[in-house]
Amino acid sequence: MDFVARAGAIVDRAHRVAGILLLCVLVLCLVSMCQLVENQNLQAEMNAQRIRYPVIVVPDATTGVYSPTEEDRLIYLFADFVTQSLNSYTPANIGQLYRGLYPYMGPALQTDSQPYFERKIRDSTSDRRSSFFVPDRTQLPTVKKRRENGVEFRDVAVRGQISTIVGGTLAEGSPMEIQMTFQKVFASPVNPYGFLLTKYYEKLLVDPLQAPKLPPAAAR
Repeated sequence: MDFVARAGAIVDRAHRVAGILLLCVLVLCLVSMCQLVENQNLQAEMNAQRIRYPVIVVPDATTGVYSPTEEDRLIYLFADFVTQSLNSYTPANIGQLYRGLYPYMGPALQTDSQPYFERKIRDSTSDRRSSFFVPDRTQLPTVKKRRENGVEFRDVAVRGQISTIVGGTLAEGSPMEIQMTFQKVFASPVNPYGFLLTKYYEKLLVDPLQAPKLPPAAAR
């Protein structure tokens, strides 16, 4: 009888262990399925981000479809990043925007631009000066490729409208062209664009004497 009792206890214990193992297997399967679904969702979102880009209207286009290359996309995105960081700001975020752009500049431009950035941040804060730049989406940025001493560069020009607000007063917008030079580098998690800004120049497309002025009260 003792032997039968012990055997029954062993069988019961084996059943319990088997039940626990089965439960663990089911939980692991459920976790794995949830992880798989999450990975698929993340991959789908990454793919969507990779191909998502504002629609660009090509002037005078009559037939065919314009399909920018991967480098074209990166140049357009980097150009937007640069122009918005430098020209669309408020006193509250101007410093943060410039600090965000700083790692994407070439070493020489980082050094040369520091006094300019410090002065612009100071003026924006003291004058309550804000600015916003609206690029012209009816035409593509112009891009010229060149190579110097084994280094590849892209000369990029973007046109748009620049407006300034001082002390709550909005000045009429002025057409402007922004000329930039990008140095091609290896893309990385630190620099996903694969470019560094090495030159930057702004040119108003109107006579400076005819450019819109702020009212005298706001200018003070």
